[in-house]
Amino acid sequence: MTLGVTDVVPWFDRLLARFEVSRLAVVPFSISLFAAPLSWLIPSLALFGGRRAAILAMALFTVWLVPVGLEQARGWWLGRHPYASPRWLRGVRAAVGEAVFAEALTHLTILHGDDPGYRIERGHLANAVQIAWNARRKGRLRAEGVRLDDAARQV
Repeated sequence: MTLGVTDVVPWFDRLLARFEVSRLAVVPFSISLFAAPLSWLIPSLALFGGRRAAILAMALFTVWLVPVGLEQARGWWLGRHPYASPRWLRGVRAAVGEAVFAEALTHLTILHGDDPGYRIERGHLANAVQIAWNARRKGRLRAEGVRLDDAARQV
């Protein structure tokens, strides 16, 4: 058993690790999805509305700015710290489960097993978790389908 596996993983570590390996973090966060509607909404509310409209515009801008700012800070942090720490790995293991984590590590071993100097990067493990999840999803869909020889017997 790996060191630290039996330790209790804090909920924030699990939450952060779960977000980083999710599809939302793998696919780049698009600021334009939020910027386009706000680019006309905020000035129109501020210029053509009253005091309440200006307060509403600033509240909407703040609601938009907080997640975008947090995402930018996260991107800066990951740019400076691309390698996975033991704490982050424990969080990922607790967030995705032992089986998916083992499949992701197996995938990384297949890809980088011949490089003795390889260190696990957060992005690489996140992609490996996505591959493991997709393989499991395809397996579930395949199990729900009808096999060709069963269909031939039923006809």
